[in-house]
Formats: sequence, structure tokens, C-alpha cells
Amino acid sequence: MVRKTSRKISYLLASDSTHNGHTLGVNSIAVDPEQHGSSSGMLYTAGRDGMVMSWELDQMNLRTQPYASFDDIDSAALNPVAEEELSNSFAGAAPPFAAAPAANANGAAKKPIGKSTFRKKIQLHTHWVNDIVLANNYQSVISCSSDLTVKLWNPKTDAQSTIGHHHDFVKCLAIDSQSSDWVASGSLDRKVILWDINGVGEKLQIDVGKKGNNPKGSVYALGIGGSGSSIIGSGGPDSIVRLWDQRSGESIVNFVGHTDNIRSILINKAGNLVLTASSDSTIKLWSITAGRLMHTLNMHDSPVWSLYSDHPNLEVFHSSDRSGVVVKTDMRGISEAEDSVCVLVCNEHQGVSKVVSSGDYLWTATANSRIHRWHDVDTTPTTVFMQRQQRARRRSSASFLQPSQSISLLRQAATANMAPSQIPSASLINLNGGFSGSLDEDDTSSIIGGIHRSNSNNVTPIVNEPTTVHTEPLRHNPEETIEGQTGLIKHILLNDRRRVLTVDTAGEVMLWDLVKCIMVKSFGSRNIEDVADEINTFETTTNWCQVNTRTGQLSVVLEESYVFDAEIYADEIQTDDIASDPRQDQTQSPVAFRDDQRVNVGKWILRNLFANLIDAEIKRDDNFRQNKRRQILEAQQTANNMRRVPPGQLSFSQMPPMPPMTPWSEGPRNADGTSSMLLPTPGLTIGLATPAPAYNPNNPNSYHAVNGDDRGPLSQPAVNGAAVVTDYFSSAVPSAQGPAGPAAPPAAALSSPTPSSDLPLSPSTAAHESANPDVDSPDNGSTSSSLMGRLRSFGKGRLNRTASMDSRAPETPLAGDTAPGNATLTPVEEAKNEPSYDDTLAGVLQKVRNDYDSSGSYGESSFSVSLANETPLLKLPPETAIIISEQRVDAGGTVDLYRGTVASCGNDDDVEILEPAAPGWLAEFLLLNKIPSKDLVKVSFVLQPYDDTLPALPNGNARLNAYRMLRAKKILGYVEEKLDVSEKEKRGKAEDWLELLCQGQVLDNVYTLATIRARIWRQGGDVLLLYRRKQK
Repeated sequence: MVRKTSRKISYLLASDSTHNGHTLGVNSIAVDPEQHGSSSGMLYTAGRDGMVMSWELDQMNLRTQPYASFDDIDSAALNPVAEEELSNSFAGAAPPFAAAPAANANGAAKKPIGKSTFRKKIQLHTHWVNDIVLANNYQSVISCSSDLTVKLWNPKTDAQSTIGHHHDFVKCLAIDSQSSDWVASGSLDRKVILWDINGVGEKLQIDVGKKGNNPKGSVYALGIGGSGSSIIGSGGPDSIVRLWDQRSGESIVNFVGHTDNIRSILINKAGNLVLTASSDSTIKLWSITAGRLMHTLNMHDSPVWSLYSDHPNLEVFHSSDRSGVVVKTDMRGISEAEDSVCVLVCNEHQGVSKVVSSGDYLWTATANSRIHRWHDVDTTPTTVFMQRQQRARRRSSASFLQPSQSISLLRQAATANMAPSQIPSASLINLNGGFSGSLDEDDTSSIIGGIHRSNSNNVTPIVNEPTTVHTEPLRHNPEETIEGQTGLIKHILLNDRRRVLTVDTAGEVMLWDLVKCIMVKSFGSRNIEDVADEINTFETTTNWCQVNTRTGQLSVVLEESYVFDAEIYADEIQTDDIASDPRQDQTQSPVAFRDDQRVNVGKWILRNLFANLIDAEIKRDDNFRQNKRRQILEAQQTANNMRRVPPGQLSFSQMPPMPPMTPWSEGPRNADGTSSMLLPTPGLTIGLATPAPAYNPNNPNSYHAVNGDDRGPLSQPAVNGAAVVTDYFSSAVPSAQGPAGPAAPPAAALSSPTPSSDLPLSPSTAAHESANPDVDSPDNGSTSSSLMGRLRSFGKGRLNRTASMDSRAPETPLAGDTAPGNATLTPVEEAKNEPSYDDTLAGVLQKVRNDYDSSGSYGESSFSVSLANETPLLKLPPETAIIISEQRVDAGGTVDLYRGTVASCGNDDDVEILEPAAPGWLAEFLLLNKIPSKDLVKVSFVLQPYDDTLPALPNGNARLNAYRMLRAKKILGYVEEKLDVSEKEKRGKAEDWLELLCQGQVLDNVYTLATIRARIWRQGGDVLLLYRRKQK
């Protein structure tokens, strides 16, 4: 088969929680202000759990009023005030301005209203969802993730599709309008790609990394604006704001000024202004037409992570930072940025990765799984009043306004009765200051809105005693909290490799079973390390999976290189772990295991995860073979009908109607019960030279019909021709052969244990290896497992093959030889013409069907599913998610190829996706019971008597090696066998009167060599084992 890329299987263990909400932090938020039935709009959230969720917003004003010109706002918001009265206010009198309209008839503030109701969720990604945007007139959600993909989801139909993928984490998205047919994505692969959202694919690619010349070209922020969405802005760790032409991908201009990673970019509709936020704690306003920096705003003390604005000229915007501060800035009508109104709206006290505003509200996304909705602040009255003060100032005779007078004006605006937009002075922030200071109009320093700023001029204002005021958020509590649920954040894989301890965000410790895919027990709020010490077992099992809690769920990853490495003994499986098959006769005896039988853990879990897929493929194989048989019969009947007419005697138009053919079941029979009907050929006196094969419907072995509901073997009871391993002294992990392989032993032979005297202590690599354990002892070095032994075996195989080919060489026909039967291809030529198949489930199926065609036999199925006693049946939760992903050769991560559940993987739609997505190694095990062959891992050990109470083993049998899963009781049986007869004590089994010691500790008889070496010996070199009579 053609091996392309590495593919792996993952499955997620679901919790029993019925609460709807994110399990980990929320990374992005988007609001749909359109009404949907009775709801006011929709809220979409995306988080680190890979989930995208939708929430109905009821009884909320989500419509943002269009921004009018400043003069229109002025006349609507304030009553007329005489200019001379405003001018007189500079002399110290308070301006007699009117109050803004009240919130309701009695002037009381509005009560919090509105409710968010969960509507739908989807596990759209297998890694963090970093950003989402709305498209198609709010009908679609586009998301990007650290799983390298950009996906589209229609919440109404639940349809989802992958728009495209990057070669590294995708960090940000940008879209121009709801009518746009494309979306831009930025990634850590230093690419900006424009995707067609209708599924056409990539439209344009911009190389920010400049083909490797810009190693800091990773894209963390994107912005789109300008007439016809002609400008795309990108930013990242290189601290450069780069503007690109959307049509050609060419660079327009680069803005240099930030000193740290650029986290957010906004471009106005006119395409002449850019607003950027950076981890250097500043927000900068740039002019595209002038190609320069206009303003630097310093209202934040921490890295700024998010910007949001729905103002066409970006004059009103929200910003959030790493400390949790959310600020609203209003720059309308202000000639100097320092005179803008800046309000500390709220403080989340943890980093706000995304802030979004709509209508009267704003939402914040943090590293917590819950989402807060805050009541926004209307800055229009305060902004209008400040603008009127500036107009009056310009008309006054004073050449400048002293700092104390500026503070008086701002305080008048802030402390006036301006409900509902009353802004306390303690919540106002200076754009060039910090977040705390002293507030007094006669302070010796220039203070605006409660923020301390050093006075750089020599003006000496009137000094009064200052009053210290600390900046406080305008909103202390959110109006609504959308609660999340707990997510897993830490895990410990226990020694048995089948159980995992986890701790969630609430501190609860839980125990999970990786094979049964369920949560077993909760230990409450305890230290996970203490619980692990209490319940951990002494045994050591080989690793067969990787476990992570990256998305807040327990994810188990299976790869070809290690999934089949672990084995456990059948007596370790609890009887209640094995489920009865409802399709089988319930009166049958339960599954019986052989003595010391081992179960491969990887095979066990895969067989049960994909049980429905196996059933579906068995049915498809049955249908395929039935259709082929039907086609053969129809072709034979057509050929036989044509033989009834002698050539040249009758035309088709002259042929009489054909009488109905006698059914096979009603025709004459031979002695063996087969049909004796041989169709005569008119005009000839002999029968058919090659009659059609007779079909006997009464013979059940004529054609084998596969029952699609049978999860057991398709033939009795050959495990695909593979030799059944009855102990540790045969092959490692058996690799089942194809249908043409040797037949399996009878069922009775499978269940009877082999005497230990017939079993070599060291596992062999062939079915007929000598039973003498000395051949595999490290001392003689004569086995194929040793280095020299393998080299000698390799040389013998090569010489044998060469000799065989040489012996057949004289029989090869010469070039001029025309003897019949000699014009055949040589084996080398046949190998060259062998077809290649994809390393997928589809490739395995194609090979099986080609084998059917080449052999011409469609009766017996080539499938050989693992036996029930090899992979016992389990009742896995049907909602357990299954994911098949592919490691990209040129990327730093994986891309999902399939996502389904245990229940759905047998559906026709899922099977169509699984056949090209499932890796070949998985298909070969599920359908053919073949697994990749591996060399056995052996442990070398030395057997010596304890205190010479028993004699030493004779003939150099003391230094041995054996398969790591060999149990101590088998070693005791070997010791008993090699001791003199006179020393044996006839008390039954060897473990009844013998015991082993290592490092002074008596070994349990079920300890394996792997456990002894890892948990007791705990050092290099050969393991020293001492044997003695069992102490009472």
C-alpha cells in the first residue's frame, strides 16, 4: 500500500453533566442583532474547549443607533445654552446646562432586563477556537482554531464545512460585511489567506513571512476596511502594522511605532484611518493617507488585547487589556486626543481576550468558562458638554485655559444630573495617564477625570487642599452571567494504564476508565496526588495510548506505533466489564478464556469503538459478493439461452418465445443432490464442453451468506489462519494471516492449556521453535532474538532465497523458447505489476475485492473479525466522540479528517467519510485481524537458590530471558521442572511450595517480569531472582 501521512485515532470521554456551557475559557464572542422570532438576537461564543455555542438574547436592545454628526447630537442631547453664559463660567460660575432626558417617566434609572438562553452547541474543533465572525447576513458562523482549520457552521441546519486550513495555529479572522463572500484568516504560519466562504477554496494568499525572511511574521491580528474592502491590515510579534491590497496582495504601507506584539487592528470604512492595540499597553491611531502616526493613547497600564468599534470613523471604541480593564473612549468632535472622554466601564480582574458591544450592552470573554454581560455607558452627553466648553473657550478672551479650570469643566460634566449617562468623576480616565490619582480643580498638577498627569508648563494655578480619588469602574457587577461548566485541567495516568485521575476547574478529583469510557468515581475536592497514592496499583503495563485534557475533556490518542503494545491477563478483567451480545443466544455460556490468556488492550478498545463500522462493512461485503454472484448467474443464463439457437438458422425476429425455465430447485437431481440439468445445444450431438457450475440452494455451504449483525468470526473458528498464542513462549503479538493462510487449530485445542514442560521460557519467533529454554538464554547467543542470531538468520534467509532462485534458473524459458506454458512472467515481473492501494480503509477494501475478482470466488468472505474471547464485547457510551486526524507533513499540527460517535460510525454517511479517512492499519485489524508485527521486548534475569536451601539449576540454565509479560508463577514452574526429581515436593502446582524473591521482597505470583524490573529491581543489568521453599 501507498503510505502517505501519519493518521491517529482519538476518542473523548464525556462527562455526565447536563449543564450547557463552556468547560474552559472563552476566546471569542460575536453578536447577531437581528431578531429571530421572539428573541432580540443571538450571541455566539467560542472557547478553548473547541466548542461553538449559540444563545438567544431576549428582551434586549441590541440595535446601535446610527451615529449622526456632532451638531445633530448636540442639538438633540442638550438644551440651548447661551454662549455668554458658557463664557462666564470661566470666571468660576458653574454653567447652567440642562439635564439629559431621563431613563423613564419618573427619572429613575432602568432596571436590568434581558435574559440569555442556551440554544445550541457544536464540537466544531479539536483544539482551541481562537476567533469567530458572522457571515451570510448573520446566518453562518466562521471559526478558526489551533487545529489548523477554518470552518463554517450554519446554526439553523447544523451543516458544517471546512473552508480551508493553514500549516500552523490559526489565530484570527476578519470579514468586511455580512454580504461579503470571503473571509480572511491569519496564522502562525506567517500567512494571511482569503477564503471563499462558499467552498471554492483559497482566493488569495499573502506571505507576511516573506518566504522565511521575516521569522516574526506570525499573524495575531487582522483588520479589513476601506471602500470595497480594499485594505487588509495585519500585525504580530514584529510590532509592525502592515497594510495590504486585497485585490493583488501587494504591500501598501507599513507603520512602525509599537514596541510589542500587535493584538488587534481596526480600519475605518473610508479606508484612511487605522486603530491598533499592542502588548506594549498603547493604542495608536494612524493616518493611511498621510502615512504617519496621529495619536498614541495611554489609558491602559497592561497589554491591550482587544478593540471593538461600530463607529464608521472609529471615534467611539471599546478596549480591554490583560488586567481585565474594559474602557470606552469617545473622540467625537475633539481636536486633541487628550481631550477625549474615556470611561472605565468595568473590571473583570483577569485578562479580557475579547470585548464586543451591541446596543445597550457589552460582553466580555476571559479565561473563565463563564460569560458576563455588562450595561454599556452612553458617553454622548459628556462628550457634547466638553465640546461646548471648548467652543466657549475659543471665543473667550483668555489665550489659554489653566489646568484647574479644565478640571472644573470636566467635573461639571461628570457630576451633573445627566441620568442615565451620569459618569462619576472617579470612573473617568485621562488618555495620557494611569488609573489613580488626586482630583481637585486647584491641584498643582494637571488632573483630568481623576488621573494624575505631570504639569509640563510653568503656570501656577490656585492651590487648594487636594482630595485623593482612586479610579473605579463604572459598573461593579455584570447584569447577567452565563455560567459555564467545569472542565478538566490536569490528569494522572495510573500504573495499570487503563485508569486516569483528573481534576477539574472546581477542584473535583475524578477517576476514569479508559477502556469502558466512563467516569468511575468522584473523590470530591482533594489533592490529586494523595488520591493517586491511595488507588494506584503495583503492576506496570506498557503504554498503549496518550492522554490529554487540552480541551477540558479527557482525550485518548491512539497511534499505530504503540496502540498494540500493551497486554493484560484475562483474569484481570472483571466479569461485569464484559457485556452480553443481544444478537446472540442468551442461553449460551459466557465467554471462556484460556489459562493465562492475554488480551491486547489496543485491539480491545478499537474493536468496541468501531463495532458499528465493522457491522456496516460486513453488510457491504455481503452485498458486494451477492451482487457478483447474481451477475455471474445472469451472464451464465444469457450465454445458455444463446446456445439454444444454431448459428445461421433463425434470426432474432424469427425465434419463438422462450418457455419458462425450470427452476433449479424443481429440476432432476444427481446422487449428490446437485442439479443434473445441462442445457442442450441445438444442432449438436454432444453436451457442453464446459457446463455452467451447478448451484445447489439446498446446500448451505454452496455460498456463504454473512449475517451483518454478527460481530463474531465469519468462519468457524479460524482466526484468519493465525496460530493462537497460548502462552508467552510463542510469537510476540501474533500477526494474523490472510484467508489463504494455514488453518486454525480446532476449538478444543484452543481452550486446553499447554503444559509448561512443552513451553520454552524465551518466546520464539516461529511456530516450531525448540522448546528448550537454553537456546534463548543470553549466554549461548544462538537465538534469532540476539544480535548475532538475527544477523545469521538474515544471512541464511538471503542465501536460501538466492539458492532457490538459482535452482529454478535453468527452468526459465529462453528468449526464443516457444514451448507451451513457458510464456509466463517471472516472479520479479509479477511483483512489478502488482497494484498499489491507498493506506486507508478504502484501500484495504479495494484489495479484498480485487482478490475476490482475481480468484473468481465470491462465496466465502475474506473478513476475519477478532473473536469474542480475544476482544470481549463492551457497552461503550454511544455519545463517545471518535476523531480521526492526520499529521501534516509540512505543518506543525494535525487536521481532522473525521468526527463522529460510537453510535454514528456505522451510518452510511459516516462510512462514506471513514473509508477514505480511516488509516490502513486500523482497517487491517478491524476487518482482517492483522496488526503490525513487532519484536518482542524481553527481560534478562538470573535464577539462583536462596541461601542454598535448594540446588542450583543444572546445565547453565540460570541465566535466561523471556517476554516481559511472563508471570512469576511460570518462572516457578520452570524452576520446578529443572530441579532434580528428588528435590520436587509433590504438592500440586509449583507456586504451592515455591516462591520467588527479588531485592529481599517475596514476589506475588501474578507479577510480570516488566513489573518486577520496573517496580522492584529498579536498576540496570540482569534481574536477580532467588527461589526457595515457600515460608509458612
